[in-house]
Amino acid sequence: MGNMASKKFLIETYGCQMNEAESASLVSILKSYGWEETREADKADAVILNTCSVRETAENRIWGRLGFYKHEKSKRNFKLTVMGCMAQRIQEKLMKKVPEIDLVVGNFEKHKIALYLDEVLEKNLRFSATKTADYSFFNNHYSGSFKTFIPIMHGCNNFCSYCIVPYVRGREVSRDPQLIIEEIRNLTELGVVEITLLGQNVNSYRFETNGKYVDFPRILELVAENTPENTWIRFLTSHPKDLSKRVMELIEKEDKICRHIHLPVQHGSNRILKSMNRGYTREDYLNLVERIREKISDISITTDILIGYPGEEDEDLELTLKLMESANFDDAFIYRYNPREGTPAFKLADPIPYEKKIERMNRVFELQKRLSRKNREKRLGRNAKVLAEQVSKKNRGEILGRTEWNEMVVFEGNDDMIGRFVEVKLESLSGNTYRGRIV
Repeated sequence: MGNMASKKFLIETYGCQMNEAESASLVSILKSYGWEETREADKADAVILNTCSVRETAENRIWGRLGFYKHEKSKRNFKLTVMGCMAQRIQEKLMKKVPEIDLVVGNFEKHKIALYLDEVLEKNLRFSATKTADYSFFNNHYSGSFKTFIPIMHGCNNFCSYCIVPYVRGREVSRDPQLIIEEIRNLTELGVVEITLLGQNVNSYRFETNGKYVDFPRILELVAENTPENTWIRFLTSHPKDLSKRVMELIEKEDKICRHIHLPVQHGSNRILKSMNRGYTREDYLNLVERIREKISDISITTDILIGYPGEEDEDLELTLKLMESANFDDAFIYRYNPREGTPAFKLADPIPYEKKIERMNRVFELQKRLSRKNREKRLGRNAKVLAEQVSKKNRGEILGRTEWNEMVVFEGNDDMIGRFVEVKLESLSGNTYRGRIV
């Protein structure tokens, strides 16, 4: 592939865990082609931005970075690549608005990026590769860490009215279970102790093999069977319509599967949920939460809440607040609606003023803060298994870890503990973070 030995690349990743997993794969692919990774932009021969298009704020960050690299390009010569969801969505606009971009690569051609970079470098070409084709899964998502994201499916069939994902990532496609298990065995041999199975709708996983279907509960079971004893298994993200009784039973039975479910509700008003095309009512959702709590002891449930969707009235917000209290979420990712061109909701315009959205969001934040605090207080005094993740930025003598409920804990320790499980007594709370001590 030409003289690549001295070539350095930098990848900046924006957006979801799927992007993080795919970036980890690209790092290993580029290294196998003789590239060397760098963290310093001014040393890179190729800068790659792996982009997100889910929210306007994510795209605005990319435009900002492109402005920065545009300026850098006036000072030195390097190749600038934009890939991922934003590349898939607005490839022509990117090429036209930022002539400094050398290569645009969409979601269905990511696996060819090393070859495309080779062409761009050797022939000094400028082109876009964004055609929609069959999605190709990478076979190695090892990031060098003790925690790894493993994509098991890609795309989405739900077409929620506000969401761009089906248009930039395509329809659902599931990965071969044999390849998933093979990769997981390799990862655990490399010292990975936490595996998160990923999919836009992970519970929709369904792969036909030898005339039989492997569904999500079965792949979850297979992953548990093929990992060492001291391993944690997580999964993201669940759509309320797909979370089955078998998955609940498996979480209750299997110690390796963390007792945490992220279950986006998006809203508490049936009228808004219908307009969003979510496929369930508030009653359906609350019944599901009740069944989860009945089936799985000691479970934590987190969610996503979208505020300011077109047509949302004050009474819709009240219904959302009531649903939050009934569901008693352990935590929530709260965000405001912004229109995405190409989605059905875009035609509804964006009639709710920014100030009104912020005011409503603040009410949701405040309630969730109280619920989170109350739920965490119930665990005080208990011992918890914690995965030590990093040295605390505030105090070098302390370690920041995470419980299986996806809650943060700070405790005294040293960096030898990083990547290991420890038992910690949860003694007090500082904001939403536990303070504890090793038992």
